[in-house]
Amino acid sequence: MKTRNYCIITTTIDDENIADQISTTLLQNHLVACVQSHSIQSKYHWNGTLETTEEILLQMKTKASLFEEVKVQIEALHSYEVPEIIMTPILNGNHNYLKWIDEETK
Repeated sequence: MKTRNYCIITTTIDDENIADQISTTLLQNHLVACVQSHSIQSKYHWNGTLETTEEILLQMKTKASLFEEVKVQIEALHSYEVPEIIMTPILNGNHNYLKWIDEETK
């Protein structure tokens, strides 16, 4: 089992309902095995202004080969003009956990 075949996909959203819709859709379609959500505060530049926003960070565990499908689904459901959608490779991990990702995703 090659660990580089797995990743964590991250996005942020300021709406709990949309965060739940993204999570549920991705899980129901077996595009991700797990979604963790965290309340965060983000600071960033947008349209020349320094913004501070309460957001929900979603971290999704999946196979790297599913990234494009996950990205398309997030973009379709997301309310942001430019949503954060970042893939971070998993360099190493618990063999049984990675096997579980395999079993839970298509």
